[in-house]
Amino acid sequence: MIILLGVLLIFGPKKMPEIARKIGRVMNELKKVSSDITKEFKEDTSVISREILSARESIQREAASLRKEIPDLATFSTEDTSIYPDTPKPETVTEIDTEELIENRPETD
Repeated sequence: MIILLGVLLIFGPKKMPEIARKIGRVMNELKKVSSDITKEFKEDTSVISREILSARESIQREAASLRKEIPDLATFSTEDTSIYPDTPKPETVTEIDTEELIENRPETD
């Protein structure tokens, strides 16, 4: 209210309608620019969101494909012992008797 009174005193009553119109136009233009910026921001972020979703789906498809292609390494054997029926299965690290290894190790000088 004080601002309007100051403008009235400075410019006079004849200029008030013109100044009010100019202020209205400026406010309308600011509103339009703000709306355009908001619209452009939403469009750009939606494009980025779609790209991220597409990349995530692609990665998930590739991971599923790899899971199907790679056998379970825990059950995978590098040596086929089925052709040697009397051959015992290879020992694993947990089955090695360390005391026997120490007793039978070669002497070093």
